[in-house]
Parts: sequence; structure tokens; C-alpha cells
Amino acid sequence: MQHFHPCAACNDRRGPRRNRDILDSRPAHHRCDTLLIQQVLFVGTSSYDWHMSASEPGLRELKKQMTRRTIANAALQLTLDKGLDGVTVEEIAQLAFVSPRTVSNYFSNKEEAVVAAGTPDWLSVVDQFAGGPHTERPLATLRALFSDFVEAREAEELRLAVQTTELVDRHASLRPCETAAYDALEAALRERIEERTETDSETEVYPWLVAAAAVSAVRSAMRLWARSGAEPGQLPELIRTAFDQFIDGLPAPSPPRT
Repeated sequence: MQHFHPCAACNDRRGPRRNRDILDSRPAHHRCDTLLIQQVLFVGTSSYDWHMSASEPGLRELKKQMTRRTIANAALQLTLDKGLDGVTVEEIAQLAFVSPRTVSNYFSNKEEAVVAAGTPDWLSVVDQFAGGPHTERPLATLRALFSDFVEAREAEELRLAVQTTELVDRHASLRPCETAAYDALEAALRERIEERTETDSETEVYPWLVAAAAVSAVRSAMRLWARSGAEPGQLPELIRTAFDQFIDGLPAPSPPRT
């Protein structure tokens, strides 16, 4: 059994109440957004005991992911409140309840942190693609995976994506970070496509083309959706439409009827 001790401000709220009440009653600007807080179990009225098997893997990695997400969200919130130029690493650290050194361990600069806040976990789609049916064309598989992925996102996550896109449009210094994120997705996809199709990116263009087409479809649909102010439910269909146009060979649109 492990015992979790909250920070001082949250500790003041301890008492004969359920843990979820404690989480919900904290001010929005002061939340210990760590994995142990987010996944605390209702094991008693005033206990913070978290029952967990010692053999269960991945706790350390999950805690790192939560810390990274907390820092990124803090950077985005400060940028929305003060503007990108007015934000410092020290302020991000203070809002995220970590040290400036920890911020620097996760992100090379504040711009990278801001972009990360609105970037969905696209790499999880790559993992699903690796285990997909090899009899289906890669673009068809990716079409389904990416559209299903965004369809399962919470509204809050999609809201962050819209806010980040708007900031990228306004601040040129954020664009290299956004491009780097999509480049990483494309590289990961290219490797999986090589494995699935038994091709070699050192000598064959096919894995390059498929990976680039998939990322272009996702990126274009995301940007169009964010700029249009459309409802979240329209994003999956935009992604499917983008993939369909690649699969069909990018036919020229029919001229409008007069």
C-alpha cells in the first residue's frame, strides 16, 4: 500500500469527506494535477491510500505523462491570459507546481510546451496501426483509426486543440514546434508502414508517400476544422473526407453549377 500526501493547500481541505469532494472543491488555479491525485481511489472517508499491485507496470511513465501534460496546460493558459511574449518559464513552473528545471527537462522552451498542450496523442494511433490487418490498404486503415481517435476525444481536449491552432496562426515562433510534432508522427508512421508493407524507405518512395499523405490529411482537416468554428462532431467526418480524397487520387472538384 502506498500513501499519497497532498500539497499544503489541498491538505487544509482534508477531513471526513470523500476524496472526489476534495478534488472538486479545490480552486481551479490550485490543483495538484498529478497522477496520484487524478487516479485516487475512494478507499475511505479521510484516507489517501492508493491500493496498487507492486507488479503493475507503467506507473512511473504515467506520472511523467501527467507532469508533462500539467506543464503544457499551464503554458497554454498563461499564454492565453498574458500573451506569449509575457510568459516566462518561471511562471509556467509556478502554475504547474514544479521547478523551472523540471519544465526545462520536459520542454526545450515555452513555445514547445504551448504547442504540446493542444497536440493530441497521435502516436497512440501509430501503435494501433501496427497491430491492424495487413490485408487492408494502409491509407484505408489509417482513415478509420484517425477518425475513430478524434471521435473518442473529450470536448476539453478538442477545445485545447482549437486554442493552440489559433495561437500558432498568430505567433510565428510556435509554427516550428507544431511542424516538429507532425514530423515526429510522420516518421513513426513511415517506420510502421515499412514493416507492414515490407518496403524500405532507404530505397523506396512508397512508405514516404503514404506517411506524408496520412499526416497531411490529418493536419489539413484539423486546421480547417479549428479555423471554421465547426462543432467537434464534424471533425471525424472531415478527416475521413481528407483521406478519401487521397485514396481516390485527389480528383479535381466538380465546378459549381451556375
